[in-house]
Order: sequence, then structure tokens, then C-alpha cells
Amino acid sequence: MTPPPISVRPARAADAHTLAALSIQVWLATYTEGVSDLFARYVMSEFTPEKFLALLDTPDVSLHVAEVDDRLAGYALVRSGVPQPLVPEADSELCTLYVQEPFTRHGAGSALLRAARAGNDGLWLMVNVQNLRACRFYEKHGFVVRGSTDFVLGEGRHRNHVLAMPQALSSGD
Repeated sequence: MTPPPISVRPARAADAHTLAALSIQVWLATYTEGVSDLFARYVMSEFTPEKFLALLDTPDVSLHVAEVDDRLAGYALVRSGVPQPLVPEADSELCTLYVQEPFTRHGAGSALLRAARAGNDGLWLMVNVQNLRACRFYEKHGFVVRGSTDFVLGEGRHRNHVLAMPQALSSGD
């Protein structure tokens, strides 16, 4: 069966609630086995429609969504002017690239990554070292490990790779 076509466009204010719901679903499915109070509080405070509306009004933020049949399948969030000491040549961070599970392996992530890279001379990101599918995805798209850092949530420390797209590759696709 042929997957439905995926289109990518800039996010709009009308997407705020859908972006919040998709974020919570993808984050919990990716990083938890059962939902603790700590994780519930994190996603309910981090992924809100109000925060997405604020992002849309923030200079140097690019937010693109992937759609399938007028429903959101994923999104990519990039912040420009964000230095990373491990990647001094790049100042744009791919903060988030989330794709809802039914749309993985159908090109939604690649299409969002192309949109995220557009207009950025250098791109860096952090990915949880245990998220092997995401690590393979970024490696396939030319990102290389530059070091590591920790994502801290409560008392827990979660190791993340810091990845970079070499500039020679980031300017063309």
C-alpha cells in the first residue's frame, strides 16, 4: 500500500493545540515506559499551545509542520543564533524533530529536515544516545557526533550526543 503524500509548510497559529498534543504523544512514546508524575508534569508544562504560539512570534525561530490529509504528522523546530561550543561553525539548533509513529519511514522526517536546513549555514542538534532510531536517522543524513551533554530532568541525567551537519553538506541537498 502506498503511503499518503506528505507536505511540509510553515506552522500557523491554528496549529498550536495540535502541535502540543503531537509533542506530548511523541515524547512519551519515545522516552517512557509508563508515565511517572515527573514526566507527566514535564510534558504538560513544556508542550503547551501557549508555548507554541509564543514560538511562532519569536524572531530567529523556524517551525515547520508535516501534513498528511490535513492532519499533522510531525514538526521541526529550529532556533538561529544559538551557539554550541562543540560546533563553533554552526549557530542554528534543530531543537526538535518529531514525527508521529504511523508516519515514520515514509519520508516525513527527511522532508522536515530539509525544511529545517533551508537557509541555515550550519545546523547542530542533541539526540538521546538511547534513541537509536533517531541516531541512525541523523547519521544517514550526514550528521556527525561532536561530543555529548546531559539532559537533566529531576534527579535524572540523560546522555545526549551533540551532532553537527558539516557545512559542506548543509548548503545543498
